[in-house]
Amino acid sequence: MPRWEVKFDLHIAFDDPGLVKLISEASALARVIHGIPIPPTVRSELDRLNIHRAVRGTTGIEGSDLTESEVDNVLFAEPGEQVLPDSRQREEQEIRNAYAVFSLVAQTLDADPARPITEESICEIHRLTTQDIDYPNNVPGEYRSHAVHAGDYSAPPTGEDVRRLMGEFIDWLNQPGSSEWPDVVRAIAAHFYLISIHPFGDGNGRTARAVESYLLYQAGINACGFYSLSNYYYNRRQDYEAMLDHIRFASGADLTPFVKFAASGLVAELAAVHDEVLRQITKIAYRDYALQYLMMAGKIGTKAGSRMSELIRALVGYGELELDSPHIRNAYAGFSRKTLTRDLNYLVKEELIVRKGPRVRANLAIMEPFKISVPGESNPGSPG
Repeated sequence: MPRWEVKFDLHIAFDDPGLVKLISEASALARVIHGIPIPPTVRSELDRLNIHRAVRGTTGIEGSDLTESEVDNVLFAEPGEQVLPDSRQREEQEIRNAYAVFSLVAQTLDADPARPITEESICEIHRLTTQDIDYPNNVPGEYRSHAVHAGDYSAPPTGEDVRRLMGEFIDWLNQPGSSEWPDVVRAIAAHFYLISIHPFGDGNGRTARAVESYLLYQAGINACGFYSLSNYYYNRRQDYEAMLDHIRFASGADLTPFVKFAASGLVAELAAVHDEVLRQITKIAYRDYALQYLMMAGKIGTKAGSRMSELIRALVGYGELELDSPHIRNAYAGFSRKTLTRDLNYLVKEELIVRKGPRVRANLAIMEPFKISVPGESNPGSPG
């Protein structure tokens, strides 16, 4: 491919109907999620899931084939504890580094929400991204002075080019024009320009996606905890890489297709967060409803009521359970199978639980009549 000259003058069709719709949907979803009161335990779990997805996504794009359990095991290991085998220590360090970057972004902006992106902050993100990993021709936190390639793309070749373009990038990012763009567009465009400059010896994609996440978090688009678009890009890796090259070599200096591609992913990610928030809130509402129902039925304060209350809480916390699972055995320790069957039959008859053979689950569908719908509005979790 011919060399593409990085210039901060790509066209964006802000009046494109598809782009307008995506920006509106992303903003609306973020506002809706912000407006839902989320208990601290639920928020903590959502934040854990979002961090997990972001870490797995941004490292996966670079070729790390990690399972969900491997990422979890590394993130929750004791400091200094080795989790993956010796042959995969680079992947393990990449997980730790990605988590350190996401933690830095969240802590920085929680302390100073208006703090702008600078060359120094980008270098710090890169330092954390690549620290303690022996990437060839890479110095953590320092600009490269040699030519690099990303697939068929040849980045600006010299250290002088990199230093000049990084200064221009910061000026572009904070000048009145782009700083007044919709936050979603500004973050996505920053991602594209930074990954095209490719200012470091390695870790450029992860750094660019972290800067994009920084700007989304700063704008309040990361509506529940910290997360990024990395998981979306990871699941569409070929499309992601092809779109970057399309903008450079085939779009006629029009950045709109990449902005729409990324914005559609943001809407999908926000919709998934929205649905997960509602699912967690529904579980809490169901628990309170079921316990209130048992109280009104005169069960609370009895041995049967205590057993059934513990069973309800276990089903809310752990989902569908086998009848011989430790959670049910603990709830019915010292009681006969006949007692368990009698309690289950009562809860099924009152439609508080659903039983299918040896498995039982909370009947969350019982909460459907209590959901509030606004006439004329579509479900915000179903964009389109």
